[in-house]
Amino acid sequence: MAKWLQCIIIAVCCFSLQSRAQFTSVSYSIQAHQDDWQLFMGSRVMTDLSVANRKVVFITLTAGDQSCGACSYGNMKFFLARERGAMYSAKFAADLALGTAPTDLPGPTTVAINGHNIAKYVYKNTVNYFLRLPDGNLDGLGFNNNNNQSLNRLRTGNIPTISTVGVSPPDIPIPQPQATYTGWSDLTNTIRAIIVAEKVTGTQSYIHTAHTNFNGYNPNDHSDHINSGYASAAAASSLNYIGINSFMDYHSSSQSANLSFNDFATAAALFSLQVMSISEAEYQNDFNSGHVGWLPMDYFVVTKTPTANAPFTGGRGTNSEEEANTDMEKAVNNNGLTEIPMIVSVTSPAYIEKDISILVSPLEKGQVNSSIYDMAGNLVAELNTTAANRDPHLVTLKQAIKTKGTYLLKTTLNNKYFETRKIVVE
Repeated sequence: MAKWLQCIIIAVCCFSLQSRAQFTSVSYSIQAHQDDWQLFMGSRVMTDLSVANRKVVFITLTAGDQSCGACSYGNMKFFLARERGAMYSAKFAADLALGTAPTDLPGPTTVAINGHNIAKYVYKNTVNYFLRLPDGNLDGLGFNNNNNQSLNRLRTGNIPTISTVGVSPPDIPIPQPQATYTGWSDLTNTIRAIIVAEKVTGTQSYIHTAHTNFNGYNPNDHSDHINSGYASAAAASSLNYIGINSFMDYHSSSQSANLSFNDFATAAALFSLQVMSISEAEYQNDFNSGHVGWLPMDYFVVTKTPTANAPFTGGRGTNSEEEANTDMEKAVNNNGLTEIPMIVSVTSPAYIEKDISILVSPLEKGQVNSSIYDMAGNLVAELNTTAANRDPHLVTLKQAIKTKGTYLLKTTLNNKYFETRKIVVE
């Protein structure tokens, strides 16, 4: 073999190993449409992205085509404009969370998962899979342009198969990659295969998705949202290292705002980038009062908790800085508590020798401990308060930090559950 070719192969292998080695935990976001996570789960996603060496894997089930199928009446196909917008959002989220310089937006690759070709994008600590299935309409009955295909009709057995947009009825040319799923179990097994492919050995993970209780916690929601929740539950049913956070979607705008101004502004930026892509493609965008009304709040309940760690599938390492950050977080959290997601929002920019206010939406009422650690694992501030109920609970640490830098905020509930996130103090 030519020496130059050997060098190329070695370089590619090293790059591949390096890209695989950088993550020590993973979270998943499974949604129906390209703008769902920005509207309903944005603060949770941003918290996950800010955890040292964690990646977030987005799995978007439909093309969000709104009856258009693979049509184009702008300067690109409508569903691709929405997909590009989701990538704008993911790129911004990764850059903001990591504090690193932006790089070029990646193009998609085609990967084979469970016998189906799927579009995949990778940017820093985000991975996006787009299955591009037909939008099922609010009521789940589908649209004529897509032969009335929908997630709901597939799940309930009213249709035997579902194909990516443009396959049925056929576009000329048919958008690539194309795939047909033969039944609900084929679809959910494919989602499960993605989860397994992206897992991090020896860890537990959560899926963020829509709540399936459309008669209670999540009423009047889009059928595709509800079915993305059903698909998540089915995909994770046999994975004991996966938990599920089930979000309130449309109904959340009737609830109290529970995000800080900063987190609300970030949510608005994430959604704005999604709709900017639609505008660039010369389509009417969705930046209206109805959609903006979902941005000041995120509400979810934990409907499945992990009971084991992801099994071993191969070697994984980190560099020294990543090891230091991860070991520090493990030391802070290694006290027998259960990591469980809560909405914890820092309500204003954090400055040295100034009060730091934190808004906590607890899983249950009870005792809340708010602690701040430096990156060496030293406790620098702590406050114990009582949450009378599950409503947003304000915690204020008085002049907590004396030195600029990055810190770890740990919120503990009833000495049973904890949540961590990084904060930067200026």
